Amino acid sequence: METELHLAAGYCAATGVYRSGHHPQFAAAATALSFPEYIFPRMLLPGRRARPAYVDASTGAALSFADLRALSLRVARALAAAGLRRGHVALLLSPNSLHFPALSLAVLSLGAVLSAVNPLLTPDELARQADDAKPFLVLVTGDLAPKLCSIPPNVKRVLIEQLLADIAAEVDDDHGETLDLPAANIGRDDAALLFYSSGTTGRSKGVVSTHGNAIAMAASLERAWGGGGEKPQYDDEVYGCVLPMFHMFGFSSFVMGTAALGATTVVVPGRFSVEKTMAAVEEYGVTRLLVVPPMVVKMVRAAAGESSSTSSRRRRLRLRQVVSSGAPLQREHMARFRSCFPAVKLGQCYGLTETTGIVTMCDLQHNDNNVDRVEVRLSSTEVKDDAAAATTTEAKNRSTGGGGVSIGRLMPDVEAKIVDPNSGEPLPPHHTGELWVRGPSTMRGYLDNEEATTMALVAAVVSGSGGGGRRRWLRTGDMCYVDSRGLVYVVDRVKEMIKCNAYQVAPTELEDVLVTHPDVHDAAVAPYPDKEAGEIPMAYVVKKQGSGHLQEDEVSSFVQNKVAPYKKIRKVVFVDSIPRSPSGKILRRQLKNLLQGSILHRSRM
Repeated sequence: METELHLAAGYCAATGVYRSGHHPQFAAAATALSFPEYIFPRMLLPGRRARPAYVDASTGAALSFADLRALSLRVARALAAAGLRRGHVALLLSPNSLHFPALSLAVLSLGAVLSAVNPLLTPDELARQADDAKPFLVLVTGDLAPKLCSIPPNVKRVLIEQLLADIAAEVDDDHGETLDLPAANIGRDDAALLFYSSGTTGRSKGVVSTHGNAIAMAASLERAWGGGGEKPQYDDEVYGCVLPMFHMFGFSSFVMGTAALGATTVVVPGRFSVEKTMAAVEEYGVTRLLVVPPMVVKMVRAAAGESSSTSSRRRRLRLRQVVSSGAPLQREHMARFRSCFPAVKLGQCYGLTETTGIVTMCDLQHNDNNVDRVEVRLSSTEVKDDAAAATTTEAKNRSTGGGGVSIGRLMPDVEAKIVDPNSGEPLPPHHTGELWVRGPSTMRGYLDNEEATTMALVAAVVSGSGGGGRRRWLRTGDMCYVDSRGLVYVVDRVKEMIKCNAYQVAPTELEDVLVTHPDVHDAAVAPYPDKEAGEIPMAYVVKKQGSGHLQEDEVSSFVQNKVAPYKKIRKVVFVDSIPRSPSGKILRRQLKNLLQGSILHRSRM
């Protein structure tokens, strides 16, 4: 019985490794040396040339796959004329748009490294990121160009609107069909992407992903989304893009995944709005929507207040699947969504910037989203009963940290371990430990940060496979377990990040800002639960002597002017001291004790 359960979970007791149930994809895809070399030929496959690759939901403008390829190569030619070369870093500061993928592919075509930037960052935050990335140029929209005021003048500015206008004015009788990839001499191990993540230890770090990583992720998504079998399933799939493409979840999904799959992506620009999103879903026949949990909450809330006629229209939509990631999705939200959208399957996926995208995903065709079938997990010290399964709500909530929603199965080519945080030993199904993952999409490392790279990536000797050699495990910082079906569940986080509206917020960054206030002696930041955002940053502040006049709103306003909107402090409590270890490290778990009887009655700022 135990052996059968382990096999179903993809677990090998001899090695402690869980393996994906999908057929490997990377070996077949890895004949290409660069991501553009892999993706561009797929755009000209039979039946794809004229198919819309991207559609702007607000204007109806569209780019076919042939248009996308041609535009990407024309932009590459223009950027080469501007001096961009192999190994240079190019920042892309732009909201979602029809042209975001083409701009990205153009940079990669030259062997340059793409670093997509969050438009919500302040000028000072942008300057710090640029100081780390050392870009040769910045591709920027006109409305965001003023944010570059703190970036050195020797970094070239390329206005996206002017660039596209110049390219549109070019005369080209063959519509770009004869354009070839630049001779950039790119290798699979060359850096392709430089996205920023707070990782497991706090301050923002540049994650270096290679062309091989990008190829692996695209091939993996193509298989998982139905295009990797003998009979591709992309023909009638239309994806809705409401996720930011500057974030790895959005980038991997809509610049890598749907492009490899040959599926149409409908881009809904601007801030997320249920009304805009559902209008696009209806008008363009969107069948799959990728979201973050706050979007699910807003969709449910909007559906609950609909008129009967609107509700009837919603039930006739072509929407079949909604996949959530970025933060845990709660059982109650999933149940409410299911009642509002009974014809739509809702599930989760999981990934990191460090894995170049998604590493687990629910197989909604096999009912991986069934919250009524959640198997009991055990701590590393408990005795396991493989046949045990939760049968009550209380047991389910206790076994999964209150969530009880799987993040899915391992993606193609991905391997995992559940590691006991105390002993370092691998754990079998139903035992909780830190999730380690490895595969061809795992990052090369952090930019110019060997210490952080060494902490995040653990080397392991692999024997009996393709010549052996060393492959590295990525420590995710998340406490997880795997059930007997191979479904992975997140129980808690080892790392201290705050997930606010699916954005990662580093407490240490906010603490550094807080202690610059002239009336603040010491400070700590920790997450505070919030029904809408998931978590919000909360500050524990020690006033300097003689600063009794300092108020909560003064503290929050001080921070708000120095950070992106999603990072702002939403709650403040004044305390006598911050709990610290002898070495000075903040004892974050003890911060919760300071809440007792102090601020629970106060409202959110």
